[in-house]
Amino acid sequence: MMIVDLVDEVDFKERLIALGAPVTSEQSLPEVQEAVLSWLQQYPEQTPFIKDLCLSMQKENTTVLPEVYQVMAAFS
Repeated sequence: MMIVDLVDEVDFKERLIALGAPVTSEQSLPEVQEAVLSWLQQYPEQTPFIKDLCLSMQKENTTVLPEVYQVMAAFS
């Protein structure tokens, strides 16, 4: 049996929340994207942390759902 590490919408939101991003688990991915981009405009010093999060999820041996990947790409 093969086990795949999958980053889905829930995982992504949890990781953003852990970084202090103003995101809730109830928000849709477009709402998350808008909230984080707005937050990064107000607090640009947080940008490296968001970028590191996205890079680490891409480098790890994980599968990122396409809709999550689209949001991650908006943070690059």
